[in-house]
Amino acid sequence: MIGPLKLAVLFLFGLFTVAGCSWPNFPVEPAPNTGTVFQKTPEEVQAAARNTLTKLSFAITKETGEYIEAVHLKPGETVKDNQGEMVYIWIKPRESSVLVLTHTRLQAAGIAKQKSWDQQIISKMMEELH
Repeated sequence: MIGPLKLAVLFLFGLFTVAGCSWPNFPVEPAPNTGTVFQKTPEEVQAAARNTLTKLSFAITKETGEYIEAVHLKPGETVKDNQGEMVYIWIKPRESSVLVLTHTRLQAAGIAKQKSWDQQIISKMMEELH
């Protein structure tokens, strides 16, 4: 038999679990030492990031001069019904270069079939910029 204290703890745990799943996930910018430096203009780097995402079947959902957010689409998926990976790219202009930071967020549904795209995005951007 479960006592009232254990029942209360279980209830609170369940409540926090449900609430945690419904809160939006905000991307956290990676540490600068994890990024890649490109000897190009910010505009060239942003164009390369945009082209790379398109070639890798991502749909851009948000874009500013220094940030791109995109979702990976499987065949037949739309942005609304997507259950795949989210990618965040930060474009940080420096004095004579651009620092690029990437982060892949995996969705809870279908996590076994998802992958981190960070290295592949950087590699494709290098190809685009050379």
